[in-house]
Formats: sequence, structure tokens, C-alpha cells
Amino acid sequence: MRIAQRIRVSLLAFDWILNFHKSLGIKLPARARASRVLSSRTAHFAGFCPCFQILNPMYTDASPLPGQGTEPGTTGHNRTFHLSGLLARLMGQPSPSNSERRLDSWKEIAAFFGRDERTVRRWETERELPVHRVPGGGRSSVFAYSNELADWLKGRTQELNADAPAFGQAEDHQVEFAGADTVQPFPPARTSVPTVVMKSSSPSRLAVWLIPLVLAVGLIVFLWIGHSTSRFRALADRHPSSAEGQDFYHGPESIAVLPFTNERGDANIDYLSDGITESLIGNLAHVPHLKVRSRDSVFRYKGKNVEVRTVGNNLGVSVVVSGRVMLQGDTIEISAELTDVRDNTEIWGHRYTGKSANIISLQQQIAGDIAGKLRSTLSPADEQQVTNQGTRDAKAYSLYLKGRYAWNKRTRATLETAISYFNQAIAEDPEYALAYSGLADAYSSLPFFWGNPSEDYAKSNAAARKALELDPTLAHPHAVLGSNEMGYDWDLAGGEAEFKKAIEIDPNDATAHQWYAENIGTLGGREQEALAEINRAHQLDPLSPIITRVIGSIRVSARQYDEAISVCKELENENPTFATAHDCLAYAYWGKHMYPQVIEEWKAYGQLSGNSDESELAAALEQGFRSAGWRGSLTQVIETLQTRRKTKYSSPLSIARFYADLGDKDQAFQWLDTAYQEHDWLLMGLNTYFQLDPLRSDPRFTELVRKVGLPQ
Repeated sequence: MRIAQRIRVSLLAFDWILNFHKSLGIKLPARARASRVLSSRTAHFAGFCPCFQILNPMYTDASPLPGQGTEPGTTGHNRTFHLSGLLARLMGQPSPSNSERRLDSWKEIAAFFGRDERTVRRWETERELPVHRVPGGGRSSVFAYSNELADWLKGRTQELNADAPAFGQAEDHQVEFAGADTVQPFPPARTSVPTVVMKSSSPSRLAVWLIPLVLAVGLIVFLWIGHSTSRFRALADRHPSSAEGQDFYHGPESIAVLPFTNERGDANIDYLSDGITESLIGNLAHVPHLKVRSRDSVFRYKGKNVEVRTVGNNLGVSVVVSGRVMLQGDTIEISAELTDVRDNTEIWGHRYTGKSANIISLQQQIAGDIAGKLRSTLSPADEQQVTNQGTRDAKAYSLYLKGRYAWNKRTRATLETAISYFNQAIAEDPEYALAYSGLADAYSSLPFFWGNPSEDYAKSNAAARKALELDPTLAHPHAVLGSNEMGYDWDLAGGEAEFKKAIEIDPNDATAHQWYAENIGTLGGREQEALAEINRAHQLDPLSPIITRVIGSIRVSARQYDEAISVCKELENENPTFATAHDCLAYAYWGKHMYPQVIEEWKAYGQLSGNSDESELAAALEQGFRSAGWRGSLTQVIETLQTRRKTKYSSPLSIARFYADLGDKDQAFQWLDTAYQEHDWLLMGLNTYFQLDPLRSDPRFTELVRKVGLPQ
């Protein structure tokens, strides 16, 4: 009721203002006259009163002041005072003057200069072009005032003509870094920059407009005081950071870095293009409020000719980074582009050229430039994290990239190669924390490829702790320690604490959530918690095949075999060459006693993984099945594993599982005891391995669970 009364007062006041102008013989602009008609009908709230029209930031009147014409170069823009200018001053925002017009989009700003949008966006960043942002809007919600642009333009015409292409002309430029090569300038502009001629109004004419304007301001302040408290409270609720004096957040919330293309297809530098991609993924993960898709999600597109917009939509991100790498002798050239997949526009692009010895400076500049485009402001701490490459030694950095390249192939041979490269990198730079983190990863992976757990996990833990000693801000080594401590050391509390620390440092690390889910999923009784954790990982990285594989594993542990088959079948269809999709299916079919399917999936797993040990087991299963059915398969595999143990490590718990499924309890417990003595990491799954179900009623099994420290 109170608001309605104030609105009626405002309508009467503006009627008086209109009559006041009429008595002076002043003809008002068409929009102001229309507002009077609307006010008499109490039309739509936003349009029924001139004060609300003036408050609308999109409102400008194209009519000149009475007695004024348009001068050449002004393109008919008005010189009226805007009430929004006074309000802007009251609210601390830039105020328009009486000799300007407002440009309400990048398109209008670009048209003002006769340039393309990409150029003027770059001018804002590199040359401090006076562009303002609409409060509460996105990064693209901008406006500018013509007189501010004209003032900024003074003395810059020749400089800008040499700097940027004309409207519609493509850009292609280089940026100098680390003293390498010179900058290639833009071609000269084709379109001259418009000249804006300003003309001031006479004092008497201004006074005629100023008097009612001041009255209108007073009236609007009166209206605002009456009901603004709840309005501001609502704004504070929507933007809680504003209430605390913090910056508003602007920019994309998610991004994917596509594998950079090896321009010449040279296999010898494949590690470099992959390494640059992975480094950018790691660097951009430090940009505040930004979710970065993992390597597993993006590398499925390596070597494929796909549209950036399609990939971005598939990955569920708003912005995509793409690029190319070319090495000629000791000169490296890298091109990088940022594309907004929502409208398929290129936000930014640069071509960097320099000596390969300056690769670290190059990486720092690329990461910093991209982060600067994603966030207009970064704190010094965030900027340091984003550009940090972990070392200043180019040789150590190159060796680290080669180590990561080998580690990602995940075979016994490539893991050993990775360990060699990481150790060489550490020899070059003993303070290189990321190289120690890579070493921890490689050693923790070896037990999955028939390594020696007692040796490999100890080395992994030592490397992870050294990485944290050198750089306590790293999150990943905590996740490695969490997995090792829970899986091998049987320190459940300590391992969980490490996982929680990793997630605290980097809540968006999908791998940490994935590993945590895997570990608690094998304990027994925590399947729902494990599913919640792996679903969180899936939300952060929805197309990661290994995360989907873990969802299937947790379903198998929960005896939800049909659900596991559904998940892993879909994974197989989407990723035909992803080996562990078949490993997941083999165990799910085993739980359902679908033995021919178990054998076929195990064969596929061995072939796709390139793991000869797994292929040997698949052949034993098939050979035994042909001679004596599933019992023949189990017997043949047991013989194969026992023979293997004579020359290299083979998990005793795996042998116990086959004996338990065969129905030989005594042999199963004998091998379980061996597993305990050898500290077999697979003992973490005592409560959930379905093959051990026939043993659970035996007191020996209960005692083993107690000794390992698992929940009973």
C-alpha cells in the first residue's frame, strides 16, 4: 500500500514536470510524451513511469535537445542529461555526461571503432579500453560511453591502425616471450576511426532541464528509501560475496583443454604436445571457481578431427582450449585458442614462438594468458599457482613430461620407463616436487601390473612424502598416500585422513574422489558412501572412462551384477578400446555364473591392455573350460598362477579366490594366510569379494578380517 501511494505521487509529479516543460514551450522527446500516456493507465510496472524508464540502463533517447541539431560525426546521438547518470554517481558507478551516448554491447563498441569484437575485447585487456560491466551480469554484459571512448582514442589512431585489423578482418599474431623472436604486428586497418564532435548546451537551456531533473531525483530517492532495504538484502543473498566486500565472480565455470595437435606428426615430440596439454590442465585447476575436465576425458579426442563446439557440448563445458605444437630444430611454435562453445565464438588466440630451451617461460605465459582471459582478476597467490611449472630447469621439465607420457600408457614396461625419466628429472633438479609426485604415481601403479607390493608401495610413499615436503600445496600426493595407506598399510584412519586432505586442498580433483570411492567401496558396509563419492567424481568429470569403470566395480562389490553389466556395457560401447571396461564385465559375469562370457571378456581385456600376463590367464581359462567346464578353468588358472610365482610376484589372494570358488576351503585359507604374511594389498577386499562367500561362516575367516583391521 505504501509503495502504491508513492507511485501515485511520482505519477503526479511527472505530470507536473511535463506540464512545466509545456508551459515553457519545450517539446519533449517522443518517448517522454509516450510515458505520460502510459502513466495515466498504470501500465506494466517497468514502463508506466518515466523515472523507471530513465533508471533502465538500456534507455537512451535518440532525440536532440530542443534547439539543437546533430553535428557531423555525432551520428545523431542525443545530448540529454540522463537521470541514470546521477544515480550512477550516487551508487559509485561511472556517470555519463551530457555529450555522450551509451553503447550497450561489444558489437556496438566494435562498430563505434569500425573494428571486430575480438579486437576491442583485446584492447580492454591490453590497452585499458574504458569498458564497464553491468552489475550482476556475466563477462559479456558490458557497456561503454562514447565520450570516454573518444577521450581514450586521442593520440592512439596511428598506433591502433598498426595494431589491429578492420572490422571483419582476421587476426593472426605472435607474442614475444623470454626474449625470443619479435612480435608480428597486425595488418593496417581498412576502416578509419570515427571522429566524435562534442557540442555543449547553453546554460539557460540546461537550467530548464536541470530543475525538473533535480526534482525527479529527489522523488526517486524518496521512493527508494521507502522500500530499498529488502531489495538490497535480496541482492546480498544472491551475491553473498558483495556483503563481505569481495569481488563478484565473472567468467566460465567449466573448461576442457583438448590434446594439443602435434603439427608435424613427429612421434619424437608427441610427449611434448601431450605434456603441454597436461600441464595446462594442472595449471588451470588453480583458477578459482573453475572446473577443469581431466586428462582421461579429453584424451579420447586425441588425433580426431572433431568440431570444438561438439566436443565442448559432449564434455559439458562452456569453454574449450585447443592448440598446436610444432618443433623445428631448437625453435618451438605453439598456437592456442579459447572458444566459447555456447555460441561457437573464439574468445582469444595467440601464437607463441621461441627457443625450446625457454619452454618453461612459454608454458608460464600461456597458462597466465589463458587464466587472465577466464578471470579478469586473479590474486597474486592464484596467479603464482596458475603459472607455476614446478621447476626452472628446462631439461628436468622435459624429462618430467616424458615420464608422464610413459606413465599414461600404463603397461609394466612403460611404468618402468616412467620411473627412469622421473629419477632423471630429480637428478637434474632435486627440488622438483612434481617429479617426486610422478614417481609416487608410477610406483603405486606397479602392483597392478605384477609388481612387488612390499617394495613398490614403500617407494611410492617415500616419493609422495618428499613431494609434499618440497611443496605442501600439492593435493595429489595426499591422494596417493591415502590409497597406499588404506590398501597396503591397512591404516584405514590414516588413509582416509590423507584422502580428505587431498580433497580439502583441491575439491575439484576428480581422481582423489575416485580413489577414495574405490577404497571405501572395498571395505564392506559403505557401498552407499562409496557410490556418493564416485558420483561426485563423475559430476566433476562425466566422461572419464576410469571413473565409470569404478562405478561398475562398486556395483559388483555390492552384488548388483546387472547394474554393473549395464554400466560397463555402455562404457564399452562408448570406448571400444578401453580395456578395463572388459575387466569390469568379466567380474560381473563371474558373479552371475555366466562363465563363457567371463572368458570372452577376459580375452578382450588381455588383448586391449597389451598385458601378456592377463592374456595368459584368459588362455588358461579357455583351455580348462573346453576340457572340464568352469572347474577346469579354475584348476588351469591356479596352476598358471602358481607357476608364475616361481619367477615373479603373483598375488596369493588371487589364488585363494580361485580356490574358494572351486570349493577347496583348506587351500583357500592356506593362500589367504600367505597373503596376510606378504601383506597382499588385495586383502582390503576380504569383505566384498564374492568368490570368498563360501568361507565367511568359517571362524578362520572372521579372525583374518579382525587381524587386517577391517570392519566386521
